[in-house]
Amino acid sequence: MATTDTLPADTDTHSARRAWAAVVLLAVVGTLNYADRFLPAVLAEPIRSDLALSDTALGVINGFGFLAVYAVLGLVIARIADRGAFGLVISACLTLWGAMTMLGGAVQSGFQLALTRVGVAVGEAGSTPAAHAYVARNFAPDRRAAPLAVITLSIPLASAASLIGGGLLAQSLGWRMAFVVMGAISVLFAPLVLLALGRRQSMPAAPAQRGGLASATDLLRKPSFVVIVAGAACISVAGYSLTAFAPAYLVRARGMELGEVGVHYGIASGLTGILGLLVVGRIADRLAARDPRWPLWLVAAVTAAMLPFSALAFTVGSQTLCIWFISLSYVVGTAYMAPSIAAIQRLARVEQRATASAIFLFFSAVVGSAGPFLTGVFSDALKADLGAESLGRALLIVPVFQIVAICCYLLASRRFTREIVDTP
Repeated sequence: MATTDTLPADTDTHSARRAWAAVVLLAVVGTLNYADRFLPAVLAEPIRSDLALSDTALGVINGFGFLAVYAVLGLVIARIADRGAFGLVISACLTLWGAMTMLGGAVQSGFQLALTRVGVAVGEAGSTPAAHAYVARNFAPDRRAAPLAVITLSIPLASAASLIGGGLLAQSLGWRMAFVVMGAISVLFAPLVLLALGRRQSMPAAPAQRGGLASATDLLRKPSFVVIVAGAACISVAGYSLTAFAPAYLVRARGMELGEVGVHYGIASGLTGILGLLVVGRIADRLAARDPRWPLWLVAAVTAAMLPFSALAFTVGSQTLCIWFISLSYVVGTAYMAPSIAAIQRLARVEQRATASAIFLFFSAVVGSAGPFLTGVFSDALKADLGAESLGRALLIVPVFQIVAICCYLLASRRFTREIVDTP
C-alpha cells in the first residue's frame, strides 16, 4: 500500500502503481546523480597525475568546490519543487549535470575541472530534495522509509557503477572518455523523467503559506530537527571522506590497479550498501508504526555496529579484509539516509517538505565537504613521514565522526515525538 489508499481523498496523488514506478525511476536518476558525482574520486589517481594535483586540491574539488554550490542552490530549487514541479525540476537538473560531466572530459587544469564540478553541482542540487518531496506527497507518513530506501539505493548502485564502469572505461579509453560516456547517459534519461512524473503535480492548499526563509526558520527552531541534521552532517564528513579517497588509497597504499579496484571494491561496496539499505528501510517502516523514534534509534544502532570496521579498515594487513571493511563502513553512509529523511519529513508541514530535505542536504554537504578537505590536508602533512600510508592514517577521521553522529541521533530522539506535525 502506498498512496491513494492511505492519503486523504481530496489530495491529488498518483496511484500506488504509478508512484512506485516513479520511485524506481527516481532510483535510476539518483544512481546517475551519484555516479557523476563520484566519478572524479574514482578516477582520482589518473586525474591527479594528468593535471598535477595534490591530495588537498583533490579534496577541494571533490569537497568544497562541489558541495558548497550544491548545498546553497538546493535550498533555492527546493522552493520550486515544493510547488509540485517535481518532474520539471528533476529533468532539468538531470540535463544540466550530465552536460557538465561531459564537459569535464575536456578540461586542461585543476581549476577548469573545479568549474565543471560546480556546474555539475548546480544540476544535481535540486534533484534529491524534489525526489524526497515527491515521496512525501504520494506516500503516507508511516510508509515513506521503504520508497526512500529504494531511492537511496542509488548511492551504493552509483558507487558500484562509477567504480566498475568508470574504472574500466578509464583503464581502456582514458579518464576523459569515462566522463563523456557517463555524462551522456544522464542527459538521455531526462525526457523519460518528465514523461513519468509530469511537469507539475497539484498541491493541497496549505494554511498560512510562508516564504522560503520563514519556512526554513520554522524548521530550524525545532531542536530534534537541528540535532538530526547535525548527526547526518557528521555521517557525511565520514562518508564523503571515504568516497573521495578510498579508491585512491587502494591504488596507492594497497598496490591495486584502477580496474581491479573498480571491480573488487565496486562489487563489495555495492552489495553491502544495497543489502544495508533494503534491510534498514524495511525495518524502519515496521518499527516506526510502533514508535516514531525508531528510525533515529536504528541509524544510531547501524552506525555503532559498523564502527569497528571503520576503525580497522585502514590498519588491517589483508587486502581482502581492507576492501570489505571499507565497504562495511560505507554502509553507514547509505543506510542512514532513508530513516533520517523519513524522520525529518514528519517534522515538516506539507509546504515545507522539499525545503526540509534541502536543509538536511545543505548542512550534510557543507559540513560533509570538510571531510575530503581535512583528509587531503592530513594526508599531505603526513606524507613525508608515512609515504603511501599517509592517506590511510588520514582516513581514520571516519570513525571519529561516526561516534559523534551516534550521540546526535540518540539526543534527537528525546524530543522528536513532541515536535511531529505530519501524522498517519
